[in-house]
Amino acid sequence: MGQKSIRVADALAVLLLVAAASVATSAVAQSVELLAAYQNFESAKAAGRVPDALKFGDEAIKITAAEHGDPQNLIELLRNVGDFAAAGGADAAASAYYERALKLDETALGPDHPDLVRLLDDLADLRVRQGRLPEAAAFLTRVLGIQRAAYGERHPNVQATLHRLRALYADLNDAAAVARIDAELQAPSAAHERALAPIPDKTRRYNAAAGFATVRVFYGTNRATSGDSTPALYYGGGRGDLQYGYCDVTIPASHKSAELETEPGWAEFTIGTDETTLRKRYVLLDKLVPLDKAAFAAALHEQVKTARSKDVFIFIHGFNNTFEDAARRTAQLAYDLDFDGTPMMYSWPSQGSMTAYTVDEAAVNVSGRKMADFLDTIITQSGAERIHLIAHSMGNRALIEALQTYLARRAPEDRKHVFGQILFAAPDVDRDYFLDAIDELRPAAERVTLYASENDYALRSSQILHGAPRAGSAGDSIVRLPGIDTIDMSSVPADTLGHAYFAANAGAIYDIFRLFWRGDPPPLRCGMVDRRRGSATVWWFNAEVCKGDDMLEAGLLVKRFGDLARPRVLANLEAVKDAEERQEWELILKRLDGLLAPARPALPAPTSSSGAVK
Repeated sequence: MGQKSIRVADALAVLLLVAAASVATSAVAQSVELLAAYQNFESAKAAGRVPDALKFGDEAIKITAAEHGDPQNLIELLRNVGDFAAAGGADAAASAYYERALKLDETALGPDHPDLVRLLDDLADLRVRQGRLPEAAAFLTRVLGIQRAAYGERHPNVQATLHRLRALYADLNDAAAVARIDAELQAPSAAHERALAPIPDKTRRYNAAAGFATVRVFYGTNRATSGDSTPALYYGGGRGDLQYGYCDVTIPASHKSAELETEPGWAEFTIGTDETTLRKRYVLLDKLVPLDKAAFAAALHEQVKTARSKDVFIFIHGFNNTFEDAARRTAQLAYDLDFDGTPMMYSWPSQGSMTAYTVDEAAVNVSGRKMADFLDTIITQSGAERIHLIAHSMGNRALIEALQTYLARRAPEDRKHVFGQILFAAPDVDRDYFLDAIDELRPAAERVTLYASENDYALRSSQILHGAPRAGSAGDSIVRLPGIDTIDMSSVPADTLGHAYFAANAGAIYDIFRLFWRGDPPPLRCGMVDRRRGSATVWWFNAEVCKGDDMLEAGLLVKRFGDLARPRVLANLEAVKDAEERQEWELILKRLDGLLAPARPALPAPTSSSGAVK
């Protein structure tokens, strides 16, 4: 290529970069305007100012619609504003918001998708309140058809909708319709089970029909703002006051359990790639809405109230994590766990750098007390029935101090079972300090679990640096205490440092799933080997027994369908033609049979010389 051609190519490259920068600048400016509208809306909601909130909501809707981006953002916003309008008695406005969202959802998902049920339910409730009972019955009839196709005749949701319809028909004095529903409610369940349809594609909470799903994560942080409105850069590594808000993280439909699909760091991989394509490939922090404390509490309470479950979990990240890293990991956990409650996180001011260990240590040591204030807000204002805590690595230091500070504020008789599950994952905490601190913390939870590993090279390095064993290390120094379920996760493969195994392995994800869903003790969970020594037991986790997505999928089906999970899987096997897909369902059925069988004692300790059991 001649010198002139090279100069032309260089000039074109510069023009492309300038154009891309111009687009980016415009998007940031627009996001600032949208961010202000979101904040004003949430603040007006929290203050109960209905006209102002609807005005700001309309402003946010207008800006979002003008962006021509992901329609799911607009649908979600319309639902949010509609919910507030309905709660504030503005029924006509609420109906308009819901109907607009429904049309967009129908275009994206089709007319019979299970995710339409919530909007149809909301519209039915509004019609009842307005005295327009025939229209309400029409909406509920449509809901009933969708639920029957998705879940089968005897599912609790189907039964609840039948009862609602019966009450409506009774109010309408339609005796024939009431008699018909009575007959359906009394039909034998076995006949319906035989007629069950195959499991639909959408059984999970988060919908990825558009190529990606969106997970909303509520957060607290004592990071300082950076001055950059870009969601990934909004909070930096500096220390600040306690702040609140929520963010939306997108998960690609192609996502594999226990993976955190990450956008390449080099611009040439993604420059010119549109946002929708990026969302279909990577786990992305897509939107961030900072809120004052009152607006945060109101938004969180509404989210908890409308979620499938009233549980929340709070994730506390470790060393070398940015705010963006923490948000993405929290969303990945929520998605992989099919968590029906509300995912949350606390982000302390880690520098997000491998070379800033001592800086992170200083930051985490001053973050626990602020996190205690965050916990108090969640406990007193969220409306959650159970609050689970999961901390990783250095984040366990913040969690321990936060728990100590929070519990010290409560009377001794009020410190028992404040939390559901507390999971200390690979804690980079001095072992002796952990042993001293944990004694007063154990009664605060229904169950306390410690994940440790002999192959955690990050903790080995920390042990050398501090000259003392870490609480997350296994081997001879593994923590053995009555009242704590210590799980030796040394057999779990993970990243290069062997440190992120708790979220990077489907078997480990399944173990957390059982903890959060049912609170099962180790003997009732997969692959647990009793390694008793004296009065204290350490459980060795057999990753080979519990590996694979099929175990996690089987667990999710049991959670969703209960005893009806097996006939649904059998119906799938009959319907599937592809040999590879059929083999996958056969594996799931095998796992399912194990889960539905009566509880068995824990596995005996292996006798091989693998080095895993000592």
